[in-house]
Amino acid sequence: MISGKKIKFVVFEVFQFAALCAPTIVVAERFASIVMEKSSPADLKSYQLIVACSVAYVACVSLIIWVPLKLLMFKKRILSNVKEWQPALLMHLIFTTLPCFGFIIAGSQAQDGITVIKNFSDLPVSLVIMCLILVSIIENLRNWQLTGKIVGHFSDSTFAINGPVLTNIEQISTVSAQQVKGHEEKVTEDEIASSVAPRASNKSQSVLQLRSHATSTEHSTSEHKVPASLKVLAVNDYRAEIFVTSIINWLDTVELVRVAGLQGVFTTGWVYPIYIFSYLSLFRIVLHSANPFLPSLAIMLQDFPFFFVRVSLIGVMGFVTPVLYPLKNIIVITTFIYFNYVTKSKYFNHIQQF
Repeated sequence: MISGKKIKFVVFEVFQFAALCAPTIVVAERFASIVMEKSSPADLKSYQLIVACSVAYVACVSLIIWVPLKLLMFKKRILSNVKEWQPALLMHLIFTTLPCFGFIIAGSQAQDGITVIKNFSDLPVSLVIMCLILVSIIENLRNWQLTGKIVGHFSDSTFAINGPVLTNIEQISTVSAQQVKGHEEKVTEDEIASSVAPRASNKSQSVLQLRSHATSTEHSTSEHKVPASLKVLAVNDYRAEIFVTSIINWLDTVELVRVAGLQGVFTTGWVYPIYIFSYLSLFRIVLHSANPFLPSLAIMLQDFPFFFVRVSLIGVMGFVTPVLYPLKNIIVITTFIYFNYVTKSKYFNHIQQF
């Protein structure tokens, strides 16, 4: 009888392999059809050559990169110990998303000067980025079982990379227990505290913060008394939140890529900054959610360049993108700088007690 873990592993790997292969082949086929229709008369050989090259590329990446990497991760346990970033997502970004964006840019510039434009429709948004989101969801679900329920209230701050954080703190022995009975070996309480503190502070400080956060979360949820008839609606499973947050986090990038598919933008030089900055923003998906550099990287790779690209697009081409998105970018940048740097200055450094 095959165990549930093996079934989950096989299903996850099949989905990841499909997400690695399908976008490149589909986008390359679309690019081949554009090249074939542009030539007069229609050149079927160029279409077949581009499609064959894309299939050969996918086969080479699968055999040379994907299979050895998976063996290192699950058989040799070499890359599986990486806790700060995710090798599988980096592989998909480099070998799938990058060539897909390259085909899209090449297809847009190949139709420069043509009256009837044949764009890539909704492919970059619906297929390429969605496959990348699917791989991200799979990587986040690997350490979770898909059956049963999770007891308690959890969030990203109360979870390490491989599971829940241990919040029980071992008590440090008292000063009286550490003192030696002899008068010549006695030490004061302050000396013992100073010797114990450096060893214990670094280990317990982060755990204390996580414990206080978990306690405050449980306290806030316990204040709301839910009637028995509505308890079926008062549920919150961390595994379901993985799907929601993984999709919501990329709506900003999806909207910017959508703008590049508009008729007035697709054949212009604006596709270069749009797809370049959109691709760079995707690199933050490689980091784990608990990585301390993730918020700063999101500002530098997404909100900051997206704001200038959108403001420039609105100034040159009108309201091709809603004003809500550049407002979102500037609000995120301003609040991040204010609460992380300005409030720590001498005039704003006031500690708030809870």
